[in-house]
Amino acid sequence: MMPGSERPGPAGPGAAAPSFSAARAQPEATDPLPAARRRPRRPLRFRMQILRLVLAVTLPLVLLAGALALWTAHEQRGEVLRGMQHTGRALQLAVDRELRAGIAALDALATSPMLDAALLDDGSGEAVGGFRAQAEALLDRPTSGLRRLILLAPDARAPRQVMNTGHPAGAPLPAVERLQYAPHAEGTGADFAQIWARILQQRRPRVSDLYRSAEDPGWRIALSLPVLRQQQVVAVLVAVMQPQRIAEVLAEQQPPPGWIASVVDRGGAVVAHSSDTPRFLGLPASQPVLDFQTQRDSTAALLSTETRGGIQVYGAIRRLGTVPWSVAYAAPRYEVDLPQWRALGLAAVGGLLALGLPALLALRLGRRLGQEVEGLGRDAAAVALAEAPPPIRPTAAIREVASARASLMRVGEALHLRAVAKRESEARQALLMREVDHRAKNALAVALSLVRLAPRDVPPANFAASAEGRIAAMARAHSLLARESWDGASLRAVAEGELAAHAERVVLEGPPIRLAATAVQPLAMLLHELVTNAARHGALSTPGGHVVLDWERPEGEAVLRLVWSERGGPPLLVPPAQQHFGGRLIRQLAERQLGGALHVEWRTAGLRLTLRLPARHTLPLMGAQPGSGAGPAAEAEPQVGPHGSAMTSLSVGPAPRVLLVEDEALLAMEAAHLLRELGCIVVGPARSPTEAMPLVSAQLSAAVLDVKLGGTEVFPIAERLAALGVPYVFITGYEAPDGLAGHAAAVLRKPYRRSELAAAVAVVLERPESETAEPG
Repeated sequence: MMPGSERPGPAGPGAAAPSFSAARAQPEATDPLPAARRRPRRPLRFRMQILRLVLAVTLPLVLLAGALALWTAHEQRGEVLRGMQHTGRALQLAVDRELRAGIAALDALATSPMLDAALLDDGSGEAVGGFRAQAEALLDRPTSGLRRLILLAPDARAPRQVMNTGHPAGAPLPAVERLQYAPHAEGTGADFAQIWARILQQRRPRVSDLYRSAEDPGWRIALSLPVLRQQQVVAVLVAVMQPQRIAEVLAEQQPPPGWIASVVDRGGAVVAHSSDTPRFLGLPASQPVLDFQTQRDSTAALLSTETRGGIQVYGAIRRLGTVPWSVAYAAPRYEVDLPQWRALGLAAVGGLLALGLPALLALRLGRRLGQEVEGLGRDAAAVALAEAPPPIRPTAAIREVASARASLMRVGEALHLRAVAKRESEARQALLMREVDHRAKNALAVALSLVRLAPRDVPPANFAASAEGRIAAMARAHSLLARESWDGASLRAVAEGELAAHAERVVLEGPPIRLAATAVQPLAMLLHELVTNAARHGALSTPGGHVVLDWERPEGEAVLRLVWSERGGPPLLVPPAQQHFGGRLIRQLAERQLGGALHVEWRTAGLRLTLRLPARHTLPLMGAQPGSGAGPAAEAEPQVGPHGSAMTSLSVGPAPRVLLVEDEALLAMEAAHLLRELGCIVVGPARSPTEAMPLVSAQLSAAVLDVKLGGTEVFPIAERLAALGVPYVFITGYEAPDGLAGHAAAVLRKPYRRSELAAAVAVVLERPESETAEPG
């Protein structure tokens, strides 16, 4: 666009030309609106005019360059696909050549007079030995890919082995073994008699699919050649070839890294793989390859499929000429499509540069025109800082500037109202930030509790193998605890939940025992590991096996003893040489997390495991008094902390009663466990002021209170405790809890350490009554 094009005129393509044309197309007499009420059309900004110029000049060039780059990339991609087809043809010829070479070697050996003599051998073995020598000489050739030669004589019922290089010379040869073909292969379900009859009937060389037998469990391929004498089949020569030989033929073509060459048999089973034959050997090929194998009239195809590893590939597949196998040559789709994406990327970068550079030049040119716009910006800054209208300036030469300055006048008048609204918004934002801070620290405290309650020394490398079962065991324990409000669970309920899959073969014996909440999940995981091991290797792996789990509290001992006995499983002659991951996990759960003593006996009749747990992992039964014999002996024995260190009880007299008010279940469980370790009797835990108020009494020694309980505050409970002279500790997630320290004996901020809570409770319980008579 030329600079003069903005002037009005018949040929001008500027902004004035459309207005002039519109005026001519619609006479003023037909305008329904009066001239005073019509809104004048705003002229385009000069920056928009420059932008239109840049787009009009550079955009067609950018699009053309992008189209050329895309076309070139498409051609390069087509060239890669054609190269894949050529390589697939070369692989097909190479595999065909290897199979034909094996058949040719059998054909040459079939003409040996020693073969006829071996068939007529009177039992001395000399003729068979001579033919065996020729066969072994053929196998020893460096270029031969054969590994064993077998000479079969077609007897009346079944073929008879005359010579087999896989057996020592002179040794008696067994009957022909039954073959097992690879899944989806042609021979699946067919017995050897049918295959043998097909070979005798067709009278031509035959290459088998992948098969294996009881004598040789490895996958292999058989090349069979009927030996004809006077148009009669007198014997069949069979050569065994290892699939690795086909893989070596594929490797000779040296496919690029990440490209895959494979050979599949009639039924679609993988015979050889260029990268990892042992891993894929015998597995079915991908579905497009299987579909190609069913189309017997197709000789070549270009496929787009997905590998077993989930990689999208392009594949060229060709059928062999010797045998109805197929050779597939595949390349990752991203490598084939890479030139196209690279071209698009280059075109995008080039387009950005082609558009950006002219835009920069246009901005440089428009800088002179933007002086008044800059002045407008200074006016806006003055309005924002002084909260007053802008200073008086000369009339603006640019219409946009004049309009904006008029708007600034109105903005200056509204700034005061906005400043007031801003201050109110900042106050609301500060309150919101404090609440968010509280919630975040609450969540961190819950996460820390989960870490403390989880097993500590679980090896991460083997965790994924049994993660589903172990997580399910933890989930069942979690559900059981949730039903019991995280206040423990019945030992029998835990055992029944983990042994439900084998309930008819598991005997549970023992008195009613109630486990502490901290022991439920570790014990559930321990039972899960035991039943999993029994189902895989022990008593539950056989139809007649069963398991007995009994437990008891021996008289005079502050322990809980559990005995796991397996009977009727496979006889155990010697203990396992190496402890598996599940066994190590069992020992970690029993000794480190539960603090128990584990004794394992590898008896001939089956595994016997004895676990002795401290009584602190048990709770009084529902309805039992805290001081009765049904309660645990935890108050009389030394407590063990989370890391195995001994914790001393707070007092030697009657156990102090501590009220616990916490709405987070895991935090309540953690705090209750710690208070019990300190020798306290936990009252609660309560989740709300409504639940906590009936529990407040003068018999309480102290209280631990969470400030926020589901949106409500715990202050009414604190006031009631203060009136009764009961000291309390506040727990809060706020960073600066104003006013809390003046009333509570201590204030802990989430996430807190166990030692901090223990120290705070110890200080509160050791205060004389005179210090706790009045609140604050």
